[in-house]
Amino acid sequence: MNEMVPDKAAYQVNRRQMCWCALAMMVVVTIATIVDPARMNQASAQIMMMYGSLSALVGAYFAVGGQK
Repeated sequence: MNEMVPDKAAYQVNRRQMCWCALAMMVVVTIATIVDPARMNQASAQIMMMYGSLSALVGAYFAVGGQK
């Protein structure tokens, strides 16, 4: 981990919370899409962009998070 980070424990907690929030947003949008697919079809491009970004964020967390 970078030596410039003064509080490494808080840094790890913040990263973990960010990952959980990203996963929660993906679940909420998935449920909203199942509940009202016609309305979500209007925002399909934005939803696809959001899923791509959030999945990259979660993937990067798991890819880098295992290193010590």
